[in-house]
Amino acid sequence: MHPEGHDKRRYYRFHREHGHDTEECHDLKNQIEDLIRYRHLRRYIRDQRTPPKGRPTRDYLPRPKGPIKKQINVIIDRPASGGDSSLVRKAYTRSMLEKRPKRDRDPKITFESGNEEYPDHDDALVILAWITNAEVKRVMIDMGSSVDILYFDAFQKLGLTNKDLISMTSALTKFTEDSISPLSMMALLVMIGEESRSKTLMISFMVVRLPSAYNTIISRSTLNKLRVVVSTYHYTMKFPTRVGVSEIRNDPRESRQCYLTAAGYRCLASQSRE
Repeated sequence: MHPEGHDKRRYYRFHREHGHDTEECHDLKNQIEDLIRYRHLRRYIRDQRTPPKGRPTRDYLPRPKGPIKKQINVIIDRPASGGDSSLVRKAYTRSMLEKRPKRDRDPKITFESGNEEYPDHDDALVILAWITNAEVKRVMIDMGSSVDILYFDAFQKLGLTNKDLISMTSALTKFTEDSISPLSMMALLVMIGEESRSKTLMISFMVVRLPSAYNTIISRSTLNKLRVVVSTYHYTMKFPTRVGVSEIRNDPRESRQCYLTAAGYRCLASQSRE
């Protein structure tokens, strides 16, 4: 039976009931919008994104279909709070809710296009930094990581010793295909940028005993502290200083060599598991 008050002269096939027609049905409109959003009605919709004739179609390629075939791992185990205890996490949450005093407005940071040496590259951003007064190359900028990593080979080359390490209880997950236990932690003084336009801060590194093409990895947590803006397309990162904007560019050839070395390590690791 139909509820009282429904106009039986108006029948709606979608809900199979009386009372309203197609144009008044919000449920149908929502479902149609969902179908459009998930691209189930593409053949019924005029494609507004069709590129003009004579222009490349790179930005107009259809989305890939089919099941997900692989997983891309990132370093996410250590929280941005900088610790793994409940007290540290609670303190971090409180700090995010507290109002901070306003500071002077930073200078504008922009990136100009048109002079890129390798405009179609896919390489990581690799820079140079000063760690404990040593010039360290092959420093990878990883905006997907919340952990700063110092590889053991670089640890030794810096002349550091085990007595300076701080023991850890947590493990790194999603760093490689398996969970690994970092050797320990160590806080080191790091300077990034040219001397006149640089920033110096203490970074707590996780020391990891693994082969790597890089000496260290700088995480998004540290980048946020430096107020860094990264453009991988321009091979550049910038951040404000007291005397203006600091600009750091990487060497594309160095970045490409790191990629090839890392690919070799992955190949060896895959063969050893087989």
